[in-house]
Amino acid sequence: MKSNAKSKIIILITLGILFALLPIFTTNLSFIMGNSNKSSDYSADFKLDNKNLKISAVSGKIHIDNNWSETKAAGICTGNGTYSEPYIIEDLVIDGGGSGSCVMIGNSDVYFKIEICTLYNSGNKSAIDAGITLINTSNGKLINNKLNNNYIGISIGLGTNNTISGNDLSNNVVGILLININNNSILGNTVNYNTGDSGIFLFNSYNNIVSGNTVNNNLRGIFLWSAYNNIISENTIYNNAESGINMVNYSNGNKIYFNCLTNNTDNALDNGLYNHWDNGIKGNYWADYTGLDTDGDGIGDVPYNITGSAGSQDNFPLMKCPISAQGGGGIPIELIILISVISGGAVIGVATLLLIIRKRKRIE
Repeated sequence: MKSNAKSKIIILITLGILFALLPIFTTNLSFIMGNSNKSSDYSADFKLDNKNLKISAVSGKIHIDNNWSETKAAGICTGNGTYSEPYIIEDLVIDGGGSGSCVMIGNSDVYFKIEICTLYNSGNKSAIDAGITLINTSNGKLINNKLNNNYIGISIGLGTNNTISGNDLSNNVVGILLININNNSILGNTVNYNTGDSGIFLFNSYNNIVSGNTVNNNLRGIFLWSAYNNIISENTIYNNAESGINMVNYSNGNKIYFNCLTNNTDNALDNGLYNHWDNGIKGNYWADYTGLDTDGDGIGDVPYNITGSAGSQDNFPLMKCPISAQGGGGIPIELIILISVISGGAVIGVATLLLIIRKRKRIE
């Protein structure tokens, strides 16, 4: 009987240990399966990894004036200019040589992408001297590019339905300059350490979305001049020398909410008309807000006053920054392992205790 009891204890201990280590085995198995080059199901992933590891091609400056077919014939881009197969310029390094733009595209309405390029050292004499310049151009996507040490990082004039997403714009005079544009999206860019007017400058532009950007250590963060009916939301704006969000010269009817503004000389300035600094339910987070939240609903009890002639207020100032400081998500593997180990230990402890109780009952 003693031998049988010991055997049961050993089995239960073994099961408990296996249960505790199961996440580790599962994670390693997933890693091995996901990286095995023996399975045809994952061969595409390996090709993608190899592609990302290759050295970017060094290119001369590119100027496209609605001559995409010639550009494709020259081997500069791929694709067909349709929605499903846009022209693609990717993985290039371009030194502007101190004059003009690294990439200039004009008079184009086909679908195209410029992605994963490094563009620097543009000219410094006009608003079209930029890492990327789009003039009278629609349906473009500028994605995950590095635009540093230019006069302007990205400049767009007279364009619609363009997307600027995931780009790194640092150490330019102006990060992003948008002139006479509408229905464009500026999403998830990092705009910092630019020395001129702004990380993001909308001039005479309307119906655009500026969302999810990190704008810090510039002269001004987001600057609207005669810009109206734009949405400014979910941006992290901090450490800008003059102002975080600046609206002047008939910038009217813009909606500004869910932004996080911290440590700007003026977090916001509004010299426009009828701008809405909340969405009717929630507003923005202001690090210098001194009001209380007596009911604990996460919204300040009194409005936040916006500097400027408009006399605007954020009627629903947030007590905490609404934007997560960490990306990704999910439960860290270390925590899963710890929980599993504790759970496994609990299984072992409970099983051992039950055996002891049973043994005592038999003795009695």
